[in-house]
Amino acid sequence: MQVDKSAFTVVKLYRDCLKLADYIGAKEGTNSKQLRSHVRQQFKRNLSETDPKKIEEQKDAAIRGLSNYMFHEASRMAKEQQPKAPQ
Repeated sequence: MQVDKSAFTVVKLYRDCLKLADYIGAKEGTNSKQLRSHVRQQFKRNLSETDPKKIEEQKDAAIRGLSNYMFHEASRMAKEQQPKAPQ
């Protein structure tokens, strides 16, 4: 599956990652603040990056992370919705 990377600005990725941290925190019962802090740290660590190639690599990694989680959740939900075999 090919993703249109032009739709993912750094700011949009940052916001999406923060929203995902809130979602995971609420769903899994973990600390949302800690997850958001981790996202912030990752983005702040690379804030001064100016090399376009490295920026694209970092954006790709963030997109992969979001996509992997969405795929994982979709698979989990599909398994939950499958009818159980009679015993």
